[in-house]
Amino acid sequence: MASIIVGVDPHRKVFTASVLDESGRDLDHQHFANTGKGHADALVWARSIGSIHKVGIEGASGLGRPLAEFLVGRGLDVRDVPPHKTALRQRGRHEGKSDRLDAHRVAAETHTNDRLAHAFKNSTTAAPDAVRDQIALWHNARISLRKVRVQLIGELDALIHDLPEQIQAKLPERTTARARITAVAALGRIRSTDPVQQLRLKLIRHRTKMLKDFLAQDEAAEAELTKLVDASGSTLPSIPGIAARAAAEILLEVGDPRRFTEAGFARFNGTAPIPASSGEGGGRPRRHRLSRGGNRRLNAAIHRAATTQLRCEPRARELYQAAITRGHTRREAMRILKRHLSNTIHRTMIRDARHGQLLT
Repeated sequence: MASIIVGVDPHRKVFTASVLDESGRDLDHQHFANTGKGHADALVWARSIGSIHKVGIEGASGLGRPLAEFLVGRGLDVRDVPPHKTALRQRGRHEGKSDRLDAHRVAAETHTNDRLAHAFKNSTTAAPDAVRDQIALWHNARISLRKVRVQLIGELDALIHDLPEQIQAKLPERTTARARITAVAALGRIRSTDPVQQLRLKLIRHRTKMLKDFLAQDEAAEAELTKLVDASGSTLPSIPGIAARAAAEILLEVGDPRRFTEAGFARFNGTAPIPASSGEGGGRPRRHRLSRGGNRRLNAAIHRAATTQLRCEPRARELYQAAITRGHTRREAMRILKRHLSNTIHRTMIRDARHGQLLT
């Protein structure tokens, strides 16, 4: 039986599957319900056409996750196709857009791109990691809490700014919004005969209580993340500048580190430099431009760790100063430090993965 590649464009209630042969020729397409029965029907349909070589799912960790779990459980090679990859395949007004076209683009990308990640960021076909899924839930909860916290602090700062002058005089000047909020709370219950001021003070008390609740929830989420990072067996927090919450974000964004080489990991996180030299003779240092590609969340975590290391880690300062001495700019020296830190993170994660494999 001929080998086939299947591409899937998933939605909440339905998904569309398209089948290509080994030469990339379109064989068939079909729509299915995004349910357990629909998953089974799609597998029977695809196998009736040929032997399944690979299945590409757009967003295998999102709307396509139930189907991806079903297919991985049947031992199929499932690849996660990022949405921007299919957008590059000539999605435009001249071609139009439909579920069939999107599924075909997913299948074509799966057929031609051997570097697509396995589903759930694994290095081989494997089920999702339970600890990593729990880390994702708590991490997303912290992101939501942080957004609400920022909004509440902004509202409180505006309300406090409009308080009467006699109250403003009791508050610290030219300081942070959090300090002003704390100072107002320390004043106790403030009374006023003005109905507008009464409402403003009532809203300040209410928002302050909400802020305390969200801060408590954030602390609880961070404590849970610390436990889960320990449960994962990761030693990333042993690297200076990487706290448990940063380690959790790195674990989420990277997944299985064995799917990257050291250089590939640097390209993935955006710390691999882009050559930008001209007139390199005469002993001048080779110039490289900072990469704006790669995973920007992971890049931001590495940047924060590098900034922290510059303040408290002697080896990082030595590396940074050595780059400056060789004629590099401060920005280039920071890039060199980030690349060094990227290599350290990758080696640590590879060592952790091997150690976990030995334990199991």
